[in-house]
Amino acid sequence: MKTVRIAVASLLAVPLIVLSPVYAFIPAALLLLFRAEKAANRWLELCARLISNGTLFALGVTIHIDGKENLPTETPLCYMANHQSMLDILAFVGPARLWASVFAKAEVKKMPVINLWCYAMGCVFIERSSPHDMVKAILKGVQKLKEGKPMLIFPEGTRSKVDTIGELKKGSLKLATRSKAIIVPITIKGLRDGFEGIKNFRRVHAYLSIGKPIPTDSLSKEETATLHEWVYGEMKKRFDELPT
Repeated sequence: MKTVRIAVASLLAVPLIVLSPVYAFIPAALLLLFRAEKAANRWLELCARLISNGTLFALGVTIHIDGKENLPTETPLCYMANHQSMLDILAFVGPARLWASVFAKAEVKKMPVINLWCYAMGCVFIERSSPHDMVKAILKGVQKLKEGKPMLIFPEGTRSKVDTIGELKKGSLKLATRSKAIIVPITIKGLRDGFEGIKNFRRVHAYLSIGKPIPTDSLSKEETATLHEWVYGEMKKRFDELPT
């Protein structure tokens, strides 16, 4: 069942991705020639939204968004979300309309077309087997935040394979505290059933809930030390409230 559903979805999703250098990157390059950088970035964002929404539609996934009124207008912004599925980023870019840099495995650089989109989003590439490289990646992320570029991180460190939120890694929150960013806790639920946990051809209803922002610029040492528990508590509380 899973193989059939993915195969059917690929009939729409794969052409959207494969042809994106033509309809997305060539026009963006032309805009850059005329020094219209904002227009080029805006065009790429719109095309990425098309790919994300198209892929989710092809897979039969509906994302229910709530809490957009909680999004701050100030910067720097650090979105922190639990990680359920390979579709998580599509949910952010498409239905939620959140365009942010993310950490990506260094191997992604070798993936045609996908690597172009990573560069377009300003991804920070990381070699997970190298502790030194991980430190450098965090510093790059801090710099991006200080420059006003939003960052999206998954503080669990990996995708959860069970219907719960895993423990948050303390180190991942340093990205926000070192840049004095505003943390926006985001809770995802049900999205794993749209890809990794496909069971049938029924439409999947998943949820992306945006929580109240947590400023880090005035936290005490004690509050900073327990920040991971604070963020986890906000995510877990909302996770339990969302429909199953």
